[in-house]
Amino acid sequence: MLKIEGVTVAYQNRPVLRDLSFTFVDAQVTAITGPSGIGKTTLLNLLCGLSKPTNGAVASSYQHPAYVFQEPRLFPWMTALENVKTVCNDQEKALCYLKRLLPDDGSEHKYPHELSGGMKQRVSIARALAYEPDILFMDEPFKGLDTETRKGTARFLFDSLRGKTVIMVTHDGEDLAYCNHILRMEGVPVSHLILEKIDKTQTE
Repeated sequence: MLKIEGVTVAYQNRPVLRDLSFTFVDAQVTAITGPSGIGKTTLLNLLCGLSKPTNGAVASSYQHPAYVFQEPRLFPWMTALENVKTVCNDQEKALCYLKRLLPDDGSEHKYPHELSGGMKQRVSIARALAYEPDILFMDEPFKGLDTETRKGTARFLFDSLRGKTVIMVTHDGEDLAYCNHILRMEGVPVSHLILEKIDKTQTE
């Protein structure tokens, strides 16, 4: 269970979200969409506990959340493998995810400064999966990936997360093929959310 109740978020007395209430659907993928700057990342940070509302409350029954940020946020003094092992302390598991997401050229033993931006992002995705979260928050997780890499990464990610609750901020319409619902944010400040259920028979 994850819900917000009468939530308001304001910066310098200027509200971004106002008296917002919503209950998210468990065990499904929800995409949060809307114009740039409307407050999508603000809402995501609120849901996962990285920030607190000015008013209202967030209630969650999830115990093991994970977050894939727009930027990789890797430890620069650790290899890709060591970064993933920080969440699971299991080299075999960490390698399993990295082998599926990185080129077969020993990249798992490279440091972040030796990896491209897209490779670093895939390491961050591998780290989130290795944590085995019960809910995953993602903010533009495939940003910086080329078209083919993006498709393969997304397919593997969502196959690995079947039956889990996923909440993802996205601007890319292709991501919606993996989602069960679209949550549209409109208006300034945002005072209601528009939920659209995706007909999976039309996207498969």
